[in-house]
This record gives sequence, C-alpha cells and structure tokens, in this order.
Amino acid sequence: MRTIYASDAEAAVHEAAIDALATEMRRPAAEIKVHYERELLRLQEGARVRDFLSVCTQRHLRQALRRTKQH
Repeated sequence: MRTIYASDAEAAVHEAAIDALATEMRRPAAEIKVHYERELLRLQEGARVRDFLSVCTQRHLRQALRRTKQH
C-alpha cells in the first residue's frame, strides 16, 4: 500500500494536525483527513522542503472549510 507520508514521524505530525483541525472545526476526524490528505498531496507536488507542509496544509484547509461554512 502506498503512503503519502515519508516516515512514521511525518505521519504522526500530520495525524496530530488532522486531529487538531477536527477539534477546531468541530467535524469528524475522518472527514477532515480526506480533505487534508487531498490538499497535502497537492502541496507535496512542488515542495522541496517538507518541514512546513503540515502548517501550509492546515492553513489552506482551514480557509477552505470556513468558506464552505459561510455559504
């Protein structure tokens, strides 16, 4: 099975980000994970440094979810 995470440590960072977003946005973690991983894959394509992907992914997803909530 293919994974989008480079290591177990990286997976743990992203899982923590998913859980935090789920809590913040009051949505199920499974729902957030689908959107988060889609955005992460998009950002990974052009990334040279992976260290800040979690932060960028959270920011983009948070903005998208807020826009959706407003409509």
